[in-house]
Amino acid sequence: MTTDLLQKLPDLPAGPTAGDGLPSVRPTSVEQVAKLVGWAREERVPLWPRSSQAPRRHGLAGGSGLAVDMSTMTAVPMVDRRNRVALFEAGVTFAQLADALRPEGLRPVMPLCPRGAKSVLATYLEREATTLPAFQWDLSDPLLCLEVVYGTGDVFRTGSAAGPGTLEEQWSSGDMQKGPMGPGHADWMRIIQGGQGSIALATWCSAKAEVLPLIETVHVVASDTLTPLVECAYRLLRRNAVDICFIVDANAFVDLTTVTAAERAEATRRARPWSLVVSVSGGTELPRRRHEHYTAVLLREAREAGARLVDPPAGSPESLLELLRKPSAEPYWKERRSGASREVFFQTTLDAVGDFVHSFREHAARAGIGPEQIGAYVQPQLGGRVTHVELLVACEPGGEQEADTEAFAAAVAAPLVAEGAFFSRPYGEWCRPALASAGSRDVLERAKSIFDPDRILAPGRLGLKGNPDGYNL
Repeated sequence: MTTDLLQKLPDLPAGPTAGDGLPSVRPTSVEQVAKLVGWAREERVPLWPRSSQAPRRHGLAGGSGLAVDMSTMTAVPMVDRRNRVALFEAGVTFAQLADALRPEGLRPVMPLCPRGAKSVLATYLEREATTLPAFQWDLSDPLLCLEVVYGTGDVFRTGSAAGPGTLEEQWSSGDMQKGPMGPGHADWMRIIQGGQGSIALATWCSAKAEVLPLIETVHVVASDTLTPLVECAYRLLRRNAVDICFIVDANAFVDLTTVTAAERAEATRRARPWSLVVSVSGGTELPRRRHEHYTAVLLREAREAGARLVDPPAGSPESLLELLRKPSAEPYWKERRSGASREVFFQTTLDAVGDFVHSFREHAARAGIGPEQIGAYVQPQLGGRVTHVELLVACEPGGEQEADTEAFAAAVAAPLVAEGAFFSRPYGEWCRPALASAGSRDVLERAKSIFDPDRILAPGRLGLKGNPDGYNL
């Protein structure tokens, strides 16, 4: 079957066999992507988009078809300091984007130490939580405009990128693709974002970038319980006093900051049960005065919340800041404890995090998972108005423990949803409890039928129906 499929491919560069065993093709332009989608419609071949380099965890195909590998599309044709925006292709990684932004005095908006081969566009499309909540005004941030190919084969640009004119003509007139709404009165980008590749294939995006501050220091506020750090985070975010802001428990902090066994042992001894990690910056206008003012605010708010400043469990504050500005070193930080891990993530409010962490640990204990396997990462978003909670379960790769951990991570969503957790990014089995509403599922099915009528794009993702006529495989 694979040989026959490869022989039918249009004249496009072939890629290596994907990790899930699918043959892959590597388009290098939107014209090639559109040609591929048109061919797939005629041949009834499912397409599974991907732009991050291996390894990949979420959104695996789990079926037959063709992987559309856009990891070699790595151009950054536009960076604009005045508007704090960049336009880049699907395969650009965070390290590549940071290199392109640095000469203009800008920095990318990043999640917490992503994989080195992680696609920036894929990260933003999937609405992964980022570590700069003070700069996030909408849950779609920092994503702005997109160029996509729908399942119909039509090429489409969202927001102000829709025109008129080419990109170069828009740039010459001062339009830097900063407006995400439109064209018209519809917010087309939101139909695609979070769709896990089931609505369209994205070839490039424009996204917000932030000014690289002239002065920035990182601080660790520690406590034996979570409550003082929640209060401290609320106070600091309300005053817009910090840039980087997240909370981790001891296990996650040790995993994040150490690599070797010797480092881990020492860091485990030093780590406090809970830590709030923040950075205070000076910006570009009166940087020293601003930095001094907000450092004083940090010290006061930490003291009044009942927490205190400490050193990181490993390294120095300077080395921690350097670590947080880059993708993760190998091995990936979430897999350092046992070699593999599974993540359970959802949204809630910051004041409810403690109850969910306690509940998750109880569910894990009933499944035979000990507290030494669990790490917690808490990421405020939208200036603290909503919070991303990520609970990590370490496991040994390739054996019974990994299979049991996978099963637990899939099953625990239902009770957490019943307790009030909001799974805004449902994968696999999480789709059932997260999208239990018939109205929600009907809206998604209607959108799928409009933008991918033959249902060739990632069939089955988000629990959506496949093609009732089957596929020609």
